Amino acid sequence: MKTWLSLALLSLVTFPLTSLAADSDSAPLVYEGGEGIGKGKHIVFIANDHEYRSEQACPLLAKILAKHHGFRCTVLFGIDQDGEIKAGDAAVPGMEALKDADLLFFFTRFMKLPDDQVDLLVDYFERGGPVVGARTSTHCFNGQKGKWSKLNFNYSGDDYLGGLGEQVFGNTWHAQRGQSHYGGNHSSSSRITALDSAKEHPIMTGVGTMHGYSGAYKSQPPTGATPLVEVQVLNTFEPSDDVNTDKPKVSAGWTRDHYVAPSGDKKDARVAYFSFGASEDLLDEDTRRCFANACLWALGMEGQIEPELDMSLVGSFVPTPFTTGAFYRDNVRPSELADWDSEIMPTDHELGGINNPKMVRKMGSALKARPKLRRQLTEKYPELFAEPVK
Repeated sequence: MKTWLSLALLSLVTFPLTSLAADSDSAPLVYEGGEGIGKGKHIVFIANDHEYRSEQACPLLAKILAKHHGFRCTVLFGIDQDGEIKAGDAAVPGMEALKDADLLFFFTRFMKLPDDQVDLLVDYFERGGPVVGARTSTHCFNGQKGKWSKLNFNYSGDDYLGGLGEQVFGNTWHAQRGQSHYGGNHSSSSRITALDSAKEHPIMTGVGTMHGYSGAYKSQPPTGATPLVEVQVLNTFEPSDDVNTDKPKVSAGWTRDHYVAPSGDKKDARVAYFSFGASEDLLDEDTRRCFANACLWALGMEGQIEPELDMSLVGSFVPTPFTTGAFYRDNVRPSELADWDSEIMPTDHELGGINNPKMVRKMGSALKARPKLRRQLTEKYPELFAEPVK
């Protein structure tokens, strides 16, 4: 397994692209698969979270499933008014792709979307489409107004308690009823393993011990779910045997055979959810395999899952630190990720948010865990780390 620090980030902060792109450069990203077990199947990825770099994780998985296994994969991003990826902070054009989707891969956090886009997402759940969810998808909407306010993570009405996250995946961001942080989110990592009862589950085929850079969640599997994996908090950011003995193992993922659509109707549909999946987590091949296997299982293709299915990276994968408000790749258009050999994300784009010393200091825990990145930023932008004048 390659660790975060083993990847070269020498080109992390260079010069942004300045050329103007056509509107087509901001169209949904589509990877057309060829021959393979997924030929004829369409997976739609929605990547729109503020923190865990779903805009990096989703195209990586989409490339693998398309290039190696023949799926047609469409990736939808939060897109700003300039046509650039703005994960978590913008509308998600292209939701029409869900009309013929065979599977939804959902990686979102605290979205607020135009009604017409939510309509298309709701239509998918109303027809009972299968879904795989990652990390913050349990709290996927926040501040949604009007007819779809019931989708918000903190919705308290009995008709759709906990919003879309709780009704589809079985959890919402609620310490007593769902999820909360467990250990240091930006300072300690986690070891993720299959439960003894789940080692023969198709999703766990060929999946060994996983390392999650994203901090653990304390999650509570919903009634009737099949628990798959559990997480052990580590005292280190990189993989180690330094276990936090004050934090017993807790659940980190499960499957369900149904969910409740926004109409209130129960839908018989396969659901898989995992409380990890930040882009840095996918440096681990076992983690990539787990998510890819989950897609196959959710599609009813468990008979096609084999221990040696190719999960190698397609193109260059250089993930940036997960955190809010900084360290994302700025001014990237979906078209720049379209080639098989394209970088995720393009290293000739600046890191966003680092022109604000206050923001950089606020993200101190993220940088402390990544000393190589801090050295690079200190050398290039020494003023960011200067002590403020009192």
